[in-house]
Amino acid sequence: MSIQRANSEMDRVEELIVDDTEKLEKLKSVDFLSFFAVETLIKLSRSCDVRNLHAGQILFEEGDESDSMYIILSGELLVYKKDKEIARRVAGDYIGEMGLIESKPRSASIRSEKETQLLQITEKKFYEEFSHNSDALLALLKTLSERARTDLDVIEGEHSKLKKEKSHAEYLSRILDDTTNEIYIVDAKTYKVLKFNAVAARNLGYTKRQLNEMALCDCWEDLSHLELDAIAEPLLAGRKRVQLFEALQMKKDGTVYPVQVKLKLIEVDGRNTLLAVVRDLTAYRKLESKIKRMAFFDPLTGLPNRNMINDRLALALAHAERNNDKFAVLFLDMDDFKSVNDTLGHSVGDELLKEVAKRLKGLLRSEDTVSRLGGDEFVILSPGLKDENYSIRLAERIILALKPVFKIDEHEIYTSFSIGISMYPADGENAEALFESADSAMYQAKKQGKNSYFIHDPKVLSVAQTRSNLKSLLARAIEENAFLLNYQPRVDLQTGKCQSIEVFLRMNDPEKGMLLPGEFLAVAEESGLLVPIGDWVMQTVCQQLKAWREEGLTLMPVSINLSRVQLLQDSLVGNVVKTINKFELEPDLFEFEVSESTLLKSSDKIQENLMGLHRIGSRLTLDKFSMVSSLNSLSRVPFNTLNIDSRLLRDSTSENNSVIVKTIMSIAENMRMKSVGIGVETNEQKEFLLKNDCDWAQGYLFGKPCSQENIKSFLT
Repeated sequence: MSIQRANSEMDRVEELIVDDTEKLEKLKSVDFLSFFAVETLIKLSRSCDVRNLHAGQILFEEGDESDSMYIILSGELLVYKKDKEIARRVAGDYIGEMGLIESKPRSASIRSEKETQLLQITEKKFYEEFSHNSDALLALLKTLSERARTDLDVIEGEHSKLKKEKSHAEYLSRILDDTTNEIYIVDAKTYKVLKFNAVAARNLGYTKRQLNEMALCDCWEDLSHLELDAIAEPLLAGRKRVQLFEALQMKKDGTVYPVQVKLKLIEVDGRNTLLAVVRDLTAYRKLESKIKRMAFFDPLTGLPNRNMINDRLALALAHAERNNDKFAVLFLDMDDFKSVNDTLGHSVGDELLKEVAKRLKGLLRSEDTVSRLGGDEFVILSPGLKDENYSIRLAERIILALKPVFKIDEHEIYTSFSIGISMYPADGENAEALFESADSAMYQAKKQGKNSYFIHDPKVLSVAQTRSNLKSLLARAIEENAFLLNYQPRVDLQTGKCQSIEVFLRMNDPEKGMLLPGEFLAVAEESGLLVPIGDWVMQTVCQQLKAWREEGLTLMPVSINLSRVQLLQDSLVGNVVKTINKFELEPDLFEFEVSESTLLKSSDKIQENLMGLHRIGSRLTLDKFSMVSSLNSLSRVPFNTLNIDSRLLRDSTSENNSVIVKTIMSIAENMRMKSVGIGVETNEQKEFLLKNDCDWAQGYLFGKPCSQENIKSFLT
């Protein structure tokens, strides 16, 4: 019942938010988000908070602190200043974007006109997601500019009302002060300032009296009276309605800041005047500078990014071709960096990358470039080499420099790197070929033992290509039904009856045929696909169990392997419960296997998830047990079954192996667990297990992994 209640609560929560598909469509409609891939938009929508407003509820008020923008998923918002409506925003629009680039107070108030749902993007989340896409940032920049121009048009529209007012002085003052821009009304001939708003006086630092004695161009460092004459002349002659230009404006204290000026001819009190709307471009320029930096530098380490290294590689190619030079490309990949993130957290991983970047920069010549491509991957470009052995010596220095311990907070972390080296022109005459050569050499370095370097060999290029093809196949495997499951019986050694069945994952490669897990799971982990593949396995097993039940077959527990990556997921137990309930099955039909190596590297999250699976009623199995793990680790998790490592059974006649197997069986018996001999292929192995009171066995002797149809014979 508790599982059903939890599931019911989950359904109610899901009803409160907009359907994911609808939310995704709203995000796609936002101009500067259209540059992102669908996967990135899904990630953004799930990682940002959703806010629900009832009709009339205030989102924020003028003067509030600003650190977020909002995308309207549904409903309508009213933008107003001092109870005066300025604009309305509907689903697909966004508001508060200036809060992402400057910490100034909100310039207007926002309230909902009806039930409204918003996606909140904080400043931190903005720079995390948008720093990898300069096109989206430029689109946002353009949008901010257009929003500002719209603001200016609203002010001009109010001027038409002004002419109809009998007593317009007070009304004019209110209009001028209802904007974040500087507003001036100046004489059309002398440019003397006649009227101005509070923002103008505050920004420039002059008193009212001082400003009224100045001409507008007196405030500009780079534009004179004559130059303003040339700008105003088309307005006075009626050839243009508006002039838009930029200037450098000087405050009373000598501070200079960039501005954009919009100039328009208007009539006030029967005389020609010029309306100047002056927009401070300081924040705009800062964002522009930040965008340029984001486009070419890694926001975490400050190193050049992929764009920058590509540009410098293009320059190196051109220079080397003209001067018959050589240069090297070194591809660096940290060994086992994922385990740092998984065990110590991403914040520690980020700090580690920063410290690695510092050590790498200290090893290079002034003409060398080190860049971070992303994750734990770095590339070094060494141009103008007269000595080809320089790249080898550099690789050796890198390995030595990164060997000493890194102290991050209270943690001591030891790292190692695998380095691949390619040379121009021997290993490629363009950027793509040189990167591929260095990348394949790096994988060869990992293969030969990690913490080493490897110089490109054309023979190993095919290895990198194979991995690349496998990544592509994995990325579309679920959609294209490339995965399938096999089942293998686990039998009682005394009765010969099947007690449970284990699930084995297979993948169909169009070229190579059926692949075993050992051939693709490592690449799946690198690609971040282990969790969705695990979800597919759970879904498919549940679907199959329900089908067997509908056929009238007797169900028995199904054993599913869980990887370390899955066990570190916050949502693991909740997703298992949700899937089991969806197919109306019982938790005790599932037995989850954890390898001894995973238990050895156990963390609080792994322990929490294992206990969660135990509490919902599922069984737990410790797989490939060989007594490497401590009995203390074994005692902390309520395992039901102990799988004996198949390597111990391969030579059951060995006296040492025999002693270890007997000890394991004794441990299982004393801890009230079932003992299972894995990989049983011969009668001798079977007899050895029987002699030592092993409970169950699994292996080719009792049945090979087979299809869902063939396993039915064990279910009757």
